[in-house]
Amino acid sequence: MTPAPAETDAEIRQRILGAARARFLSTGFSSVTMDDLAHELGMSKKTLYRHFSGKEELLRETSRQNCGECEREMAAITRGPEDFFVRARATFAYVSRLYARLTPAYMTDVRRNAPEVWAEIQEFRRARVSRHMRDLLDQGAAQGFLRDDLDRGTLVRLYLTMTSALLTPEISGWTSGEGIDKVFDAFVRVYFEGLVTDAGRKRMRECSKAGR
Repeated sequence: MTPAPAETDAEIRQRILGAARARFLSTGFSSVTMDDLAHELGMSKKTLYRHFSGKEELLRETSRQNCGECEREMAAITRGPEDFFVRARATFAYVSRLYARLTPAYMTDVRRNAPEVWAEIQEFRRARVSRHMRDLLDQGAAQGFLRDDLDRGTLVRLYLTMTSALLTPEISGWTSGEGIDKVFDAFVRVYFEGLVTDAGRKRMRECSKAGR
């Protein structure tokens, strides 16, 4: 039998990052040790440290992976159908899936114990998420589906502020075992309720009947 080819350094790094990201998201950052990860991956700590200097670097790299995936997904949605409601549904369905992976332990731990990583996440939200949200609102207004008498920059800030509050357990009351994605879905419905025009409501009904 031909032996399986040895993993490349790039493949090993990705396997380590995948395991670390899953552990960080489920239990938080502080409780995970390099010993834990080495045991889970079936490799020596020497091999683990050959690729990453410690769990702080792992947290930073997994966070950047999360942001990169979010950016690519949002860009793909933007390149999709030009219908506002199709794009909006795709956007918020993706964000809901993203939030479903998060836990209070992870969000609280990173904010308190990894301030540099937390700052990068917040900068990504301010720069990239706000840009995608503004573009979406501009599209809805241009197609006549959203009100154009409200300042859309302010609406973007409202969205970022409210979603930040949802992801902060001390503010939202988010507890372990509770899916924050369901709360996010409710917020999105309320958020758009005051923005949709009569033409938008008609289009929403058409989309619902068509199952889109």
